[in-house]
Amino acid sequence: MKRCTVSIFLCFVTLQLVVAQTVPDRIEFAGMQLFLTKKARDRVQADVDMIKKSSTYFQQKVDRANLFFPVIEKVFTEEGFPTEFKYLALQESSLVSDAVSSSQAVGYWQFKKESAVEVGVKVDSRVDERMNIYASSRGAAKYLKRNQAVLNNWVYTLLSYNMGLGGVRSQVNNEYVGAQQMEIDEDMHWYVFRFLAHKIAYEDMVGNAYHSSLHLVSYKLSEQTELSDIAKETSIDEKLLLDYNKWCLHQEVPGDKEYIVILPVPVADREQYIAKYEKGTTSKSPAPPVITYHEPVQGTVVDKSGVAYTAIDQLGDWSTAPVRVSINRVKAVRISHGDNIDNITLKTGISKEAFLRFNEITISHALIIGNYYYLQLKRLKAITPFHTVTKGESVWSIAQHYGMKQGAILSKNRMSKHDALKEGRVLWLRDKRPKDVAVEYKTVETKVETGIISKSIIVPSNDTVIPAIQESLPENEYYIYHSVKQGETMFSISRSYGVSSDSILTWNEMNDYSIKTGQNLIVGRKIKSPVKHLVKQGETLYKIAQLYHVDVNTILKNNNKTEASIKIGEELIITP
Repeated sequence: MKRCTVSIFLCFVTLQLVVAQTVPDRIEFAGMQLFLTKKARDRVQADVDMIKKSSTYFQQKVDRANLFFPVIEKVFTEEGFPTEFKYLALQESSLVSDAVSSSQAVGYWQFKKESAVEVGVKVDSRVDERMNIYASSRGAAKYLKRNQAVLNNWVYTLLSYNMGLGGVRSQVNNEYVGAQQMEIDEDMHWYVFRFLAHKIAYEDMVGNAYHSSLHLVSYKLSEQTELSDIAKETSIDEKLLLDYNKWCLHQEVPGDKEYIVILPVPVADREQYIAKYEKGTTSKSPAPPVITYHEPVQGTVVDKSGVAYTAIDQLGDWSTAPVRVSINRVKAVRISHGDNIDNITLKTGISKEAFLRFNEITISHALIIGNYYYLQLKRLKAITPFHTVTKGESVWSIAQHYGMKQGAILSKNRMSKHDALKEGRVLWLRDKRPKDVAVEYKTVETKVETGIISKSIIVPSNDTVIPAIQESLPENEYYIYHSVKQGETMFSISRSYGVSSDSILTWNEMNDYSIKTGQNLIVGRKIKSPVKHLVKQGETLYKIAQLYHVDVNTILKNNNKTEASIKIGEELIITP
């Protein structure tokens, strides 16, 4: 009977893998919003269907991704590079270490020898680090970061991995250089379509669990050592160790520099191996002691050195809170003028990698003055049971407000990464919304007075009330202006008005996101009464939004649309 049950379960899993997956018309990638035309979506859909055609092969790649992605994510985080590029390794090599292309590109990231050596990946008669997941991933990040510094657009940077920096220039549309929103049409290069297909096909299948049996641990060595001796020392099967370290061409680690040996260890023993080898050194010194924390009454957190972090979960006005606080029993620190990731991590004694991971951000993230950032991992549930979404909020900003992980918010509300976060939606933060309970929306009132925008938020009594925003605006017949205050950033202003930073950049004909105190910025267009727009041939929702100086999300919301696809002759209502 047990064998029958297992067979039924495996059949169910296989069926789940081959279920058709619809490509959305809006995709988030490396902080950019990509809007796909129908023909572009069809191209990506065809690639997704191809990727998932064989459930057996698809599952094999899911297993490899669950094994190798944690390593790639760690390296990319250390490099301050978008972790979403991890899907490119799947596309390039299917995460097979000794994969070789017809052009003699080798390894996980399919480097040619010259390109590999250029970014510090060693290739000689003794080692080929193109087959080392740590070294090659760091090389890929360095290569792509270099190209991004020139192209200033992550999509073109992605394409440069296939075409080279010189070849990709013919594909660049200057309109999208530095842009945070981009339209992808059928003329886009196939390589981008293939990458987006890999991202869509795999992102909901990987990253939620460890590999079923193995976990990869890094072991740094700078002295000549036989792999057979490492196998004995670590109690790892020698054949298995050799299989994951094919980069050692003679089964020996040279002593000419520091190398990372990959230890494939049982999942159940991963913490033991991490503590002994990954956190240690080549001299095998013991791992550093773990700092523990205790929590007195009222949620205030005190660390081992006696520094207190005051609980502010029930505090109505956070502007009066101290610099070091506890939110949802998680330590956090408020960002002040002049703070950056370097000095914050120096002050608090945590690594950059940890700070980025705790706050679910990348190294390119601009710290928001006045906001709190976490010094510990956020939790899977909040103290407050519900939250009503207000204009300009994102899953990340809400997760930061309540000290919980973004993935936990999505899971509890049965949402995917692609679901639009609509104003007024009630989010569950403590328990998972039952399947038979419909998504609830509450009214969010916005009052507009002469020279003042005042947002009055109606929320249930057990919701946290986010303070109202009041902005003094110069009078103008056509545009809404915002006068920049000290400490504000383009990002914080865009969130206040529920528009994208890229839209503000376009409306004000600016070349970059630098702003000065006292500068007047156009942040919206006044439309005294709704405008009806008939869609013409060649128009897209992105272009229409630019025409009326409104955000794409605003048009979607006001026309009750969940996708950005439009038809010729369709009537759209354009409102502020």
